[in-house]
Amino acid sequence: MLIKDHPFKNGGEPIPKERKDDVVAVRNWLKHQEYLPQISDQFIMLFLHSNYYSVEKTKNTIDSYFTVRAETPELFSGWDFDSIQWKNYEFAMVPKKTQAGYKVLVYRLVETDPSKFNLQDGLKAFFAFNDATLSEDGLCPGYIVILDMKGCSLGHLARVSTQMQHIRTFMIYIQECHPARLKGVHVINSVSFIDKVLSLVKPLMQSELVQLLHVHSDLDTLKPFVPLDLLPEDYGGDAKPFTHLHEEFNKKMGTEYKQWLKDSEKIIADLKKRPKKKIINSMEGSFKTLSID
Repeated sequence: MLIKDHPFKNGGEPIPKERKDDVVAVRNWLKHQEYLPQISDQFIMLFLHSNYYSVEKTKNTIDSYFTVRAETPELFSGWDFDSIQWKNYEFAMVPKKTQAGYKVLVYRLVETDPSKFNLQDGLKAFFAFNDATLSEDGLCPGYIVILDMKGCSLGHLARVSTQMQHIRTFMIYIQECHPARLKGVHVINSVSFIDKVLSLVKPLMQSELVQLLHVHSDLDTLKPFVPLDLLPEDYGGDAKPFTHLHEEFNKKMGTEYKQWLKDSEKIIADLKKRPKKKIINSMEGSFKTLSID
């Protein structure tokens, strides 16, 4: 894979005529940032789209994206498909979109024994899955994320609390770097200690993200946000079972995306040439404007 092909395995979509000037503006800026990789116009377009076509916010996101990935190789390198711990987690893209055209992503634990839970391994799998998702979807109108807490325990929370550096990286990446439009985050099968979980992550959340976060003890309160018939059948929907959806896309990643994932880790900032202080240490960057519906 060449850098110009990333993140779209099949090259990406043509640039709309009305956005060519925006792409040129970012391209001209990028030419003078010798610490950043020279990416394709389609990749630039993905960043522009995620920032609602604000050129200045797009520059900040591109900088943050490649810098964070360079600063945290424990999460963004070693993406050998066969070594990633897929068996402990399940990630699925729901086939049908919402009426607004949003894609629904669902995440859950499979191995619920806290002694076998490794946050670093889980996040590495999460980020690899998300990269492949962007490649498949292209310029998606938005994403709704569902986090299923079934099987989570205080033992998991205890292990997470000792790895807050990874939680911090995750929150920075989602808020400052990820080139996608986030439309909602829904926690289902909420646990009794959810307040303790939120006390760990809320200090790292911008107000815009807090507004998108919703906690549900059952699926009834999810209905106003996500039509339940879109969900896998084990959640009462019409889609195939969750495990089937996970295995279906996981198979695609293990064949079509296997080399693509390994090559992805090469596309990072050159920290030795970067003139600014590190993103991870400073939480700098302009938070992308999220559309609150």
